[in-house]
Amino acid sequence: MADVNLTTQATSLAQYFLDNSNSPTSPSPITISETTHRLAILSSFSIPPGSRVLEIGCGQGDSTIVLASLVGPTGHVDAYDPGSPDYGSPFTLGQSQAFIKAGALGSRIEFHRTIPFQDNDDKDNVKEYDFIVLSHCIYYFASPRILPALLASLPKSKFLCIAEWSLHASAPAQVPHVLTALLLSLLESKREVESTGNIRTVLSPAQISRIVRETGIWVLEGGSGSGELKVTGEGLPHAYWEVKDLMRKKEGVLTGEGMELLEGERTVIRAMYDSIEQGVEQLGGVEGVRCMDVWVARFREEG
Repeated sequence: MADVNLTTQATSLAQYFLDNSNSPTSPSPITISETTHRLAILSSFSIPPGSRVLEIGCGQGDSTIVLASLVGPTGHVDAYDPGSPDYGSPFTLGQSQAFIKAGALGSRIEFHRTIPFQDNDDKDNVKEYDFIVLSHCIYYFASPRILPALLASLPKSKFLCIAEWSLHASAPAQVPHVLTALLLSLLESKREVESTGNIRTVLSPAQISRIVRETGIWVLEGGSGSGELKVTGEGLPHAYWEVKDLMRKKEGVLTGEGMELLEGERTVIRAMYDSIEQGVEQLGGVEGVRCMDVWVARFREEG
């Protein structure tokens, strides 16, 4: 069950979301679930008022709004996302970000529609941050190569905070979502032209931790395991959307539409589809699918 205090905070923050602009005092259940989830994640990072935050992969600003509320009027959030301003539905990335900027939290936020500090040859003269946050953005990356390259280009920060799907199911209803994420990542790796899907690069918590550790900049706070926790995806619609969409595209996928598949790969993909369908059937349909757990970790600057 969701924390009552977080739900109350989420209801208050709902007014800053464009999809609730017509009824700011009666936010939709999805908005409440999404914002409660982001609050649970970002509150765990212990970001104090007055902090300078660099957010990577801000999208339409779901986490940005929460971060702006945490840093308070004396803090600041630089939110980066290279996505096109026309991307997104029913509201675009550009529309959502403009609505947030026009609101009461807008003065605390600066949106940047680019890859942060790309090809930066003078990192020492870039402003420093207290926290760098990647919240539910790694799976959007077009390639696994992006994360290590990105981390190597970032400016100095006391803490690096990451939240991403964990590939862990603590209940049977979450298993189809785990399998769907893995299958979508496999399919993306075989595409002749990269897609714009929500899941393109799947990295496990262990893989992400290893990539961070190999930068030589940050270490997991408190040592192995103690700087990590898992947050449930209770109430989030992502699993339903992603599993349903994958099932809808099954025929095209199995014929290798837009992909170069070996026969052995096609066999594995068919088996994964069978496994997902079996799990969905046991749950009484795709409506019974739930989001997998979320992995949350805070790394501190080494030394």
